Amino acid sequence: SRKVADFYARRAKELGYVARSAFKLLEMHEKFRVVKGSVLDLGSHPGAWLQVASRAMPPDAFALGVDLQETSLEGMRHVDATRVRVVRRDVFELDELEIRAMRRDAGRLGDVFGTVLSDLAPRTTGSRATDAARSYALAERAARLALGKKALDVLSDVSEDEVSAEEDDSEEDDSSGVLRVGGNLVVKLLEGPGGGRDDLSAVCKPHFESLRWFRPKATRGESTEVFLVARGRRQS
Repeated sequence: SRKVADFYARRAKELGYVARSAFKLLEMHEKFRVVKGSVLDLGSHPGAWLQVASRAMPPDAFALGVDLQETSLEGMRHVDATRVRVVRRDVFELDELEIRAMRRDAGRLGDVFGTVLSDLAPRTTGSRATDAARSYALAERAARLALGKKALDVLSDVSEDEVSAEEDDSEEDDSSGVLRVGGNLVVKLLEGPGGGRDDLSAVCKPHFESLRWFRPKATRGESTEVFLVARGRRQS
């Protein structure tokens, strides 16, 4: 309801969070301990999830935020700017190799993450079907970056020859994604016609020890958003 949203907005301001969405990740971390190791935050603007991640991750960890909008960390509470970097990029134009390079460039050991978070959301149109389809495309992109391109093969019914032809020009074919074994994945999805929830579950389920859908208390009553919480990436 609007009252609930207003309550969390006030609490965010009181506690120094830049948006009430901080409480969504706080609740998921409290229930499922989703933040472990270094963090990749897709759709990170205005920075609320980076604030939560910065506090929850271990002292030697690093957080990388990616968003189409510029995000300034200057003066942002709860964020250690020496351990957090934000880049302005389109996730559809960003590949695994670039993400790994950014992690190395930050002077941190390793080039993968213990946690991949996606709060990516499309510009809404008012059409539930359109918004759900666009949201699914973003969610699927997050899963592909986290797990590698082959994770999406479960959705494909084309022949092996066609797949081989399609993949010849891709440098990501043998990638395993940027999420390390044992790591966790959290992905937002706007529900609607089209079965996006089932498809995303099908993509992720083989790769994790546990998987569930969760709707945080700070979510607006009229919102169709839910979050996939996938824990413990399996060795492929």
